[in-house]
Amino acid sequence: MAASNATLFAIGKSGRQYSVDVYIPDATGTNMTFNPSGLAGTGSQAYWRAPEALTIVDFSLGAAAPTAVGATFLADSAVINGATIRHANQLSTLNNRPKLAINVAAGALLGALQH
Repeated sequence: MAASNATLFAIGKSGRQYSVDVYIPDATGTNMTFNPSGLAGTGSQAYWRAPEALTIVDFSLGAAAPTAVGATFLADSAVINGATIRHANQLSTLNNRPKLAINVAAGALLGALQH
């Protein structure tokens, strides 16, 4: 297994679409990192501030799945109930990967903890 990258897709209350690059470390119990303006890596922020109320609609993971089996999304360091993903289900090669509907409040610090 290896570290991987993913893309988080969200739609804001205004209708604007957001595409955020995500770096996924190759270990359990680690935070994903986010970069809304370029490639995410180990030095990127562990949180992305939602610029408006938005809904995460998709999470597309590259073909190399990390050691961790999934992740739980956090808002302001608190677990978002029902916002858990399995990496194997979110592979970009799956044309039937589950669509998401995870609501995030405006200004919340969005993070993800792997398990």
